[in-house]
Amino acid sequence: MHPFKLNTVPGNEDDPSDQLQTINNASGPSTSSVSFISPSQSVTSKQCSEPPSKRPRQLTLFGSTKNKLTDTEIKEIDKCVVKIIVSDYQPHSIVENVGFLEYTKKLQPLYSVPSRKLLTTKFQPQEYNVISSKLKLILENVNDLSITTDMWTSDCNTSYLTVTCHFIHNNRSHSPVLATREVKDSHTGLNIATALTHIFNEWSIANKIVTIVSDNGSNIKNAINEHLLKYHHPCVAHTLNLSVNEAINGNFDVKQDVSTRWNSSLTMIERLLTIKIPLTASMSSLPRAPDCLNASEWEVISDCVNILKPFENITSELSGENCSTISLVIPLIRGLQYMLKNLRTETTIGIEFKNKLIDVVGRRLGNLEKYKIVAKTTLLDPRLKKTAFGLQENTDNAHKWICEELTNMIRAKNDNTEITESDTTQSTLSANICSVWKHFDDKVAQIKITSNPNATASIMIRQYLEIPPLDRKKNP
Repeated sequence: MHPFKLNTVPGNEDDPSDQLQTINNASGPSTSSVSFISPSQSVTSKQCSEPPSKRPRQLTLFGSTKNKLTDTEIKEIDKCVVKIIVSDYQPHSIVENVGFLEYTKKLQPLYSVPSRKLLTTKFQPQEYNVISSKLKLILENVNDLSITTDMWTSDCNTSYLTVTCHFIHNNRSHSPVLATREVKDSHTGLNIATALTHIFNEWSIANKIVTIVSDNGSNIKNAINEHLLKYHHPCVAHTLNLSVNEAINGNFDVKQDVSTRWNSSLTMIERLLTIKIPLTASMSSLPRAPDCLNASEWEVISDCVNILKPFENITSELSGENCSTISLVIPLIRGLQYMLKNLRTETTIGIEFKNKLIDVVGRRLGNLEKYKIVAKTTLLDPRLKKTAFGLQENTDNAHKWICEELTNMIRAKNDNTEITESDTTQSTLSANICSVWKHFDDKVAQIKITSNPNATASIMIRQYLEIPPLDRKKNP
């Protein structure tokens, strides 16, 4: 029994239809109060024996009076409870929390929160099946998509593999999480590839994957390149993290809260600068306090914050969920390199740290615009086009690669058109003889025969590039 129970006649608590209810027919705020009784109190037998017409009608928070909710209302509030768990990352135990139960009763006294078991074994799986079925129908009509995947370890030291797919459907980009699966076997390339294959087959997308993005671990790269035979693209945010950690470890002896996330160091030193004055005053009043930072050391900390801040900004840009970010890699890295070279530092350590970062970023990320997929996506981003590239040679290569791909697409389309037209020639021959459009149709057919796919592709690309770039803040 809950700590508080509404002062009304209980329904059949074993029947889910009596446990799941929602707000309906809201007419406005209610001036009436909701009465509660403790578990030690009970409803009298006289009340239970009264016919429904004479029992007190329950008044909801919004003034609607009714004795029972419909099945539709029950299902709707059921979905809302599941959404709280899924969308807000709440634990299943929330349905057992006293505060949540009391809050729910205040909103809709007729509603009884489902048990944790009912939530996990029935309602949540039902919603998952509905959504996954809709997603599978969409994926059937998607020809190309990309995958991002990551292996991670929970606080309980359990290893998981998460897979997210990215595609465009009805002129909108989508990035649903397909699966998060526990990995019990050793993390070899073969075992990772096997786990990924099972997920790809489950969603019937194995032959639609253009590229897979992951961190730079040798095992995951081996799984993608050698076993799955897919194109692997390294996660730029992860590479940035490695770059900063390499520079920090080469210049400082900093204790980080999270060794795999350099921005914990940035957060730490930013906090130090924020509390500099009270911290210094407190240290001076403590009898056994460690030596306080001197003026030069505070300058070093200030330098480090200024140097690391652009890395934090780029990481945030690359973590966007509402748009594709691979086309942004080249301009962001070029912008980062420009900022570092022109950044003013006040200390010797700051200068060394900045130069180390310039070297590491150039070595790890400086050649990204030579990568075929990165270069093509950048040139095809209407906000960027040729402007984002640092070297003309890389721009020309991207132009050539796109022209080759577009030429092949046009040639394939023409071949399919010729096959279709030849299949219908005999059936329409007699009709065309008498058609006043025959002369025109023959001329168009001749143009199609003599057209050059490569020339057509070149014209299309030139027209695209001559259009002024789209505003950088617009949806590409």
